[in-house]
Amino acid sequence: MRCTLVRSLWANSFRLSSSRPPSRSIYTHFRTISTSPDSPSLDTSTIARAGALYQQEPPPFTTPTFEKRPQTLTEKIVQRYAVGLPEGKLVRSGDYISLSPAYCMTHDNSWPVALKFMSMGATQVRNPRQIVFTLDHDIQNTSDANLKKYRQIKAFAEEHSIDHFPPGRGIGHQIMVEEGYAWPGNMCVASDSHSNHYGGIGCLGSPLVRTDAASIWATSRTWWQIPPIARVNFVGTLPSGVTAKDIAVALNVFFKSDVLNHAIEFTGSEETMASLPVDSRYTLNPKLL
Repeated sequence: MRCTLVRSLWANSFRLSSSRPPSRSIYTHFRTISTSPDSPSLDTSTIARAGALYQQEPPPFTTPTFEKRPQTLTEKIVQRYAVGLPEGKLVRSGDYISLSPAYCMTHDNSWPVALKFMSMGATQVRNPRQIVFTLDHDIQNTSDANLKKYRQIKAFAEEHSIDHFPPGRGIGHQIMVEEGYAWPGNMCVASDSHSNHYGGIGCLGSPLVRTDAASIWATSRTWWQIPPIARVNFVGTLPSGVTAKDIAVALNVFFKSDVLNHAIEFTGSEETMASLPVDSRYTLNPKLL
C-alpha cells in the first residue's frame, strides 16, 4: 500500500515525493501533491503493487471560483451542525462558526467542566440528550478524593438527566461508537484530544477545552474554526503483517508537521479500504494527533 496526499487550496502547498507515479491526480478543489523519482514513498515493499490508475497527462491546474468549489466531506458535515448562518452560506475551511454538535462527551474531567458550568451562572443543561459522561481515565484510583469526584459526577448526571457511563463500563471513545452516539456523517466533540477516533466510521470528531464543553452544556453550542483539510489517498491493499499503526508511524515520519491541526480525509478504492478494517481505522486516527 502507498499513499498520495492532496492539500486543499487554502493550505500552503508542499511536496510529497514518491518513487512511482501518483496513482491519481485530483485537479478540482484540491491541489495535487506532485512526485519525483528521487524521493521516498510510503510503499510497503512486501508486495509490489501494479501501476497507476490513471496514466494520461493531467489537464493544467486551474483555481475554481471560491463560491462554486464543492465542499469537502469535513465541510459538508460541519454545514449540518453550524447554526446562525446567513441564508445560502456554504461553510469553508477557515470560517469561524457557531457550532451545535450532535454530542459532547466528557470523561473524568466532567466535574471540572461542571465547576466551569456553574461558575458561568448556569443552572440548567440546555440539552441533556446532547451530553455524555464516560468515566474511564482514573478508575484504578480508589482514593477518597477520586471516589468523591465520581459521586459528584454521577449526582450531576442524575440531576440533569445526562447519559452516564460509570467506571468500568469501557473506554469513553469506544462507548461513543458502540452506543451509537458517534455515527457516520454526524459530528461529536469531546473534552479529550483523541476525539478524532470517531473518524474511523466517518464521524467528524474534534477535541475542545473544558470551557467550551461547559458552554455547550449551558447553551448547546460553542464557537469553532473549521481547520485546514488534507486528503490522504491510499493505493493498493494492506500487505499481510502490516498494521494500521505501521501506517500511522509512516505518515507521521513523512508528513511531520505539514498537516498539523488539519482535518485529514482518508480515501481509496473499495478494494483498498476493504483491506483496512474498521478497527484498524480506529487505530489510525488517534495516532495522527
